[in-house]
Amino acid sequence: MKVYIRTFGCQMNERDSEFIAGLFMEKGYELIDSPEEADIVLFNTCSVREHAEERAISNMGHLMKQYKNKIYGMVGCAAQALKGKLFERLPKLGLVCGTGEIAKLPELVEKIVDSSGGLNLRYLEEARKSKILACENIDGDIPELRSRYRENNKRAYVSIMRGCDNFCSYCIVPYVRGRERSRKIEYILNEIKGLGKRGIKDITLLGQNVNSYRPDFVNLLGEINKIQGVEKINFLTSHPKDANIELFKAIQDSDKIIKHLHLPLQSGSDRILKLMNRGYTREKYLNLIGEARNIIQGLHLTTDIIVGFPTETEEDFNDTLNLMKDTKFGMAYIFKYSPRTGTEAAKLADDVPADVKGKRHKILLDLQREIHKRKIYEKTRCHCVN
Repeated sequence: MKVYIRTFGCQMNERDSEFIAGLFMEKGYELIDSPEEADIVLFNTCSVREHAEERAISNMGHLMKQYKNKIYGMVGCAAQALKGKLFERLPKLGLVCGTGEIAKLPELVEKIVDSSGGLNLRYLEEARKSKILACENIDGDIPELRSRYRENNKRAYVSIMRGCDNFCSYCIVPYVRGRERSRKIEYILNEIKGLGKRGIKDITLLGQNVNSYRPDFVNLLGEINKIQGVEKINFLTSHPKDANIELFKAIQDSDKIIKHLHLPLQSGSDRILKLMNRGYTREKYLNLIGEARNIIQGLHLTTDIIVGFPTETEEDFNDTLNLMKDTKFGMAYIFKYSPRTGTEAAKLADDVPADVKGKRHKILLDLQREIHKRKIYEKTRCHCVN
């Protein structure tokens, strides 16, 4: 049978999709690039932002109208968050599988496949009515972190941990991916050594907050730096409250670690940062990136920013705008706030009007584009002078 998998969301979702693909291939299924010819259509979904969640549901609904008699399944964060509600939104859905249970996907699909390997259409209808669901054990084992299948033979994502303990007030991740669980260092090193032997030289370490890897993230970087065959090391994502000078020195001292730091700001206003439960102030953030730039030569600094958080005033927004002007990030991913059910921020009134969010969003995007243009000009000018 043929399986089509589409990923919505971040690099962690992409790694999960690799694991899912590997599971099915080990069972003799064929991985294909087109939903039209597939017997099984799976969407690996993100629920961190409402737009990605709605886009996945909309795309799935469109496919269901086009192609009938297939097994359609939603997996990942949106599946974990919405659970049975997805069957109400998508009546032709066959199964829903959350982030902690994706190892069960072949088992769930096999319930809908008959003994000859074809679709058991009668059972599929019964499955839809009974709402086949696997969304409970988000704090359980994490076998997907050890999958051998890789889509790319030059670069690879390696998950070093799962979940998050920060509970930022706007973020649903702790509720859909569970609490922090770090992998043992020997498992990570053995996986990367195996990748190196396969000719994969570019490694990106993944974690919702890699700085909180236990027992020691800086030590882990040092051990990976020793592995033969690995030439480039990157990591995503760092939380400002846990980033420190030791990390910056490790980046600077290594000839393999990319001189890049993604350090989400989210807001330049102390009042909004407190409401977001971010654990740092504007001053602390500025001091931190000052230290990073002093230590790491040629640092490429990127960030995330949210506009329109509940109660955000013009003064709060200007604090963010001015910080961006002063800091001049290499890249900024800027998002309009959308409430996520179950989070603390969802209890607050979403009181910043949509048109105001849109205006502020555009102002920051335009500023970032201008900063990017200036950096390119300055770089080009320096090359010309040399």
